[in-house]
Amino acid sequence: MLGFLPPYVNREIDALSAAGVDVSVVLPEKSKGNRPADFWSEISPNPASGSVEVQRVLKFKYLTSPARYLVLPLLRALRFTKALIRSLKEKEFRYFIVASDAVLRMNPSSRPDIIHAHFALDSAHVARIAAYILNVPYTVTTHATDIFVPKSVNRLRRVLSSAAAVFTISRYNIDFLVNYGLCREDIVVVRLGLNISELPEKKQPPQKNLAVCVASGLVPKKGIPVLMEAAAILNRRSAGCKLKVIGSDADGTRLKEYRNKNYEFPVEFPGALSSEETLDAVSNAELFVLPCVQAENGDRDGIPVALMEAMGMGVPCISTRISGIPELIQSGVNGVLVNPDSAEELADAIEKMLADSESASRMGLEGRKKITVSHSPEKQVHILFSTFSRILAERKQN
Repeated sequence: MLGFLPPYVNREIDALSAAGVDVSVVLPEKSKGNRPADFWSEISPNPASGSVEVQRVLKFKYLTSPARYLVLPLLRALRFTKALIRSLKEKEFRYFIVASDAVLRMNPSSRPDIIHAHFALDSAHVARIAAYILNVPYTVTTHATDIFVPKSVNRLRRVLSSAAAVFTISRYNIDFLVNYGLCREDIVVVRLGLNISELPEKKQPPQKNLAVCVASGLVPKKGIPVLMEAAAILNRRSAGCKLKVIGSDADGTRLKEYRNKNYEFPVEFPGALSSEETLDAVSNAELFVLPCVQAENGDRDGIPVALMEAMGMGVPCISTRISGIPELIQSGVNGVLVNPDSAEELADAIEKMLADSESASRMGLEGRKKITVSHSPEKQVHILFSTFSRILAERKQN
């Protein structure tokens, strides 16, 4: 159950399906609005493989609709009395409406044995209630924003503590959740999977000293101002770095602001590109740089998929010592890490990597090896499937 289907979850679903698991993907209805999920869906690959059923039955519009539009859904949902009473006590009535409506609209032939949600956001709250209605266990995978800046700490704690299992993408996330008392310690790490065979081959850069940054929504945690400052430092040193920053926010406001600024160094903001176009741009880069920072509201990246993809192509990478990134990059071995918010350190790292192509190439190869060994979808799905099997076996025994 998802708010939208990002490529890395798509790979997980395909790997589960290939392992013989019957998977049904539950997504929101397609809308004509300007939801961020609609924006990301447009630039993501098509949902799942042909062997996977995709059901668009989640009416997230009920979360914000005027009360009068909830009357008919409520009448239909009255058969789920226990779930209704519980949701009223927990002040999650609107999540109940979405969940009950989704259950009623699900394909009867694909009744789940277990419901899994990615991100501890709206989709997880709906999954939790839908699982209660169907009397099946539910599990959730946490990522980054969903746990670092939750809309409601109490709701986050509830959706995690009620889960039969909680997965997350890094050891850093486990420490964060446990230290803040948001979850028990038996959290399972399932890293994001990546098939390097699906990535384009690293090419000879058509432009010398070209550094590419994939900053998705251009949000503060991507550290673009730090990158711009580092580029200005390099320009003053006459180091000659060319930048391409790929990404856009849903309404294009941040993108327009960046494009309208006058920079003293060459930089291009092409906006949001398709997954294929983005990967092609990265494969043509001399290096990939993503100077992640912690935003003022506490938000930060988990382990950025763009960074994993660049490493998987063998492109030398520079990032920062924040969240789970040090679990991906061993500085000086398969990439370079600098302290977040340090434009000076970032400039030094970029200059050194561009000047020492032999060392950069070696780190690029080691980065590709890291992704191959540690992030294969099959390896990660084995962990996921083993946990699902254990939960269902224990439930059957009890």
